[in-house]
Amino acid sequence: MKPERTPMSRRPKPPPKPKTAERIIERDPVEVYCRIRPPENLNQEECVTAVDSRTVKLTPPLSSFAFRNGHAKEHQYKFRHVFNSDSSQKDVFDYVAKPLVSDVLRGKNGLLFAYGVTGSGKTHTMQGSPQDGGIVPRTLDVVFNSINEYQTKRRIFKPDGMNGFDAQCESDAFNERRRIDATPLNPRTPKTPRYRRDTSGSQDSSQRIPDTSRIECIDEDNVFSIFVAYIEIYNNYIYDLLEDLSDAGPSGRLQTKILREDAQHNMYVHGCTEVEVKNPDDALEVLYKGQRRRKIAYTRLNCESSRSHSIFTIRVVQAPLDAQGEEVVTDKSSIMVSQLSLVDLAGSERNNRTKAVGDRIKEAGNINNSLMTLRTCIEVLRENQMMGSSKKVPYRDSKVTHYFKNYFDGEGKVKMVVCVNPKADDYDETLPVMKFAELASEVQVQRSVQPARQDPGLLPGRRRANQLFKEVRRRLEEEGENVKNLEVDLTPIYTLAPAWPAVSYTAETRDDVIMKLKAYLQKRIHNREKLQTELKGKILTMHTNVVEMEKENLIMKKEIMSLRSLYDDAMTKVRTLESMLLNAESVNESLQRKFTDYNNLVDECNAVREERDLAKSHGHLEKQRMKARLKSKLEIEKEKLKNDMQTKLCEQKSKMYHSQVRALQEIFLDDNQTPKNIRVPSTSDSDLHQSRQGPHSSIKGSTSDPKLNISQAFLTPDLRGPAVSNQRHRRSRSQGADMWLDHRPGQEVPLGTVLQPNLPRRKSVTRLRSGDLLDGRVTNYCLTTQQQDSEGELETKLYKNMNWQVLEWGQHVLLCWLLFCDLATYYLRPAEVPRWCSRMWRSSSSEIPWLSLCLSVPQMVPLK
Repeated sequence: MKPERTPMSRRPKPPPKPKTAERIIERDPVEVYCRIRPPENLNQEECVTAVDSRTVKLTPPLSSFAFRNGHAKEHQYKFRHVFNSDSSQKDVFDYVAKPLVSDVLRGKNGLLFAYGVTGSGKTHTMQGSPQDGGIVPRTLDVVFNSINEYQTKRRIFKPDGMNGFDAQCESDAFNERRRIDATPLNPRTPKTPRYRRDTSGSQDSSQRIPDTSRIECIDEDNVFSIFVAYIEIYNNYIYDLLEDLSDAGPSGRLQTKILREDAQHNMYVHGCTEVEVKNPDDALEVLYKGQRRRKIAYTRLNCESSRSHSIFTIRVVQAPLDAQGEEVVTDKSSIMVSQLSLVDLAGSERNNRTKAVGDRIKEAGNINNSLMTLRTCIEVLRENQMMGSSKKVPYRDSKVTHYFKNYFDGEGKVKMVVCVNPKADDYDETLPVMKFAELASEVQVQRSVQPARQDPGLLPGRRRANQLFKEVRRRLEEEGENVKNLEVDLTPIYTLAPAWPAVSYTAETRDDVIMKLKAYLQKRIHNREKLQTELKGKILTMHTNVVEMEKENLIMKKEIMSLRSLYDDAMTKVRTLESMLLNAESVNESLQRKFTDYNNLVDECNAVREERDLAKSHGHLEKQRMKARLKSKLEIEKEKLKNDMQTKLCEQKSKMYHSQVRALQEIFLDDNQTPKNIRVPSTSDSDLHQSRQGPHSSIKGSTSDPKLNISQAFLTPDLRGPAVSNQRHRRSRSQGADMWLDHRPGQEVPLGTVLQPNLPRRKSVTRLRSGDLLDGRVTNYCLTTQQQDSEGELETKLYKNMNWQVLEWGQHVLLCWLLFCDLATYYLRPAEVPRWCSRMWRSSSSEIPWLSLCLSVPQMVPLK
């Protein structure tokens, strides 16, 4: 039959009792021990030395940071006990861990963790070697040596999944053992991952030397069973090292676990695998399989550096035997569970010494953060105890402190082994470890009390009595006696009096025998009456208690029914929330991986972008320098080309100028027709031809004296002839028949003034041609010029009322000049026209040779 499970209701925490003078809480300090690692080289410089069995001296070496800053001084620290470098593993176990083993077998909890920098010997202290085991294998040896005779068979106790255990009878346990043995894969032995190597010497049990010591004074009327669990805290995530990888999903990786609180407000890892072991070899095999899954890596300071905090938990489950000393009491309230946690903390390290990169940096950061949180919790506990304050302890900042917060609240005894490396290079890391150890030794933890159990009212020694009865029965069977109906009754026997006195008598002793019998019977009657009176009182008390219990039973049934419905609803919600939580954790883990990948991608992109920006900036600077060089070179080439072009332009203009002058001279010299109003003296043709064809036929006119010009080289016209006059009929100007030739610039700027020239009849041109001058209708000429003055303002000038038809030769002269301008594609500045015309018209004589005027035209400055 299956055992009846009592429902567990979550009881609220009782309110704290007020402090009174009668209520004194006993506290024990955290026991801190120090172990000095043996030196690797006998000639190496050491910074840690043991003064006595409780004092350690720390001396700063010359290479330490404190010595370089001028703060070098010796420090001494007190410990519960100091183990020198020559101390053995057994000395450490007997002094530190063996008292905890005695407590856990008596129902008390214990916590022992090794603390120190990387490479200080923590793992060696906890694990040891096959020939010289550490704390963990020696603890297993002593536990099984002590309870070897009182162990139950497998599956009598089994975990309930809520940090508790259930008990079942032998028949149910036997059926379950057969079912488990029939399965092809035994879930009690989790598979080993293939990607991790075997620990050196971990499975060589033939070389192991077990510890033969044991704990005395074990309750022989109880039965025991040992369960072990092995977890690690890696990057502040909890992993079950004994988890079956067939349940880990398609990824084949260990799943993260969560912390929960049980009905007694104790923290536990939900879903953690607990393996039942029956001897030290089975326990060590489970330990070695879990060690293969631990996160270890190579660093500069340690070739096998632990990258996580490992926690090996030994849980002792015990329950009393029944009245016959044969079967286990399956009542859940009679089961007592105690545990001993052996913690190997990862060592604190500095990246400048380990030269860690990649994942090692992240692991070191999480390790240092968890150790810093442990230090902070210790400091707050010390402050609350010394100052009487109630400051909140930040247990939840790290999984390590959150998991062990019950120990610091008084649920067990706490011990610490501080491992130090005396090497001088580790001084800067060892100094904060010593300070933390000194701080932890000042914290006091409430003394754990023996857990109260319901008294089953059974007599002690029933196991031994049952064993004796079985031994007697065996012997009787060997002798051939019939022992089928022989049963043992170990119920208590009540006697009314001692043994009967002798009844044989003589005549002389008759009276004495009668008196003895009378006294014996009186005593017997008195005892009987006394027992009857006591029995009646007990019956009445029992009847009253039964009535009260019946009433309470009815009330409790109703409460149980209501609580059961609430419990069912709560369990439904819990299962729903658990499934949601597991899904959320898987999603969170996938998102975390994606986030990590994205961060790596962002870092790579940022690095590529920085390299590209750097290359771009270098290219930009090179481009700017190249642009400046090319610009300066371009300016030089431009200036050079400009000078060359100006030189060539001036040469071309000079050539064109001389060719046009020669062409114009030939035009006028080749004309054999003489004007009517000019008398030319006779001159030899050879001279004229020589002057026209010579290489230097163009003679410059004088600018100082107009009379000294090229016209003197030719025949001067006779000025003594009659005056020349135009015999055409001219209309009077008063009749309004005047025609104005309005000569304006090509791009004239509008003036916007009120006063404008009044030209009723006009012909506007921007460029004079021969046809405009030979037009007979044109009588007047008006010239408009626009140019910039010295102050940068626009200056507009107007020249009018200049009549060139007064003399007939004036038209020819102006016509020749205009033809020359059209032929040469040069234009006079507009300001030069009135100056030339005025110079021509100021001549008082009407017999000025027109040829000399024409030849004087090239002396004017052409426009560019």
